[in-house]
Amino acid sequence: MPWLMVLELAVTLRKHWRRLEPADRMRLAELVRKSQGRPNRLTAAERADVRRLVAKLEPGQIARSVVPIGRRAARGRRGR
Repeated sequence: MPWLMVLELAVTLRKHWRRLEPADRMRLAELVRKSQGRPNRLTAAERADVRRLVAKLEPGQIARSVVPIGRRAARGRRGR
């Protein structure tokens, strides 16, 4: 993947990350660290918190923003 696409992806993800309030960003990061990628390491309330915070990131909008980047990357691989 060309570096420009990686940069474009990072900028898109950062825009969505910055939509969270600083306290929410800290809380989500804390929960992700605590879980180490395993939801069963969190309490039911903490899992609900993660779902609430991730919903604020608007994952559907992230996907719509990232699809064109992926398409350009896929076209570049086919041409080789």
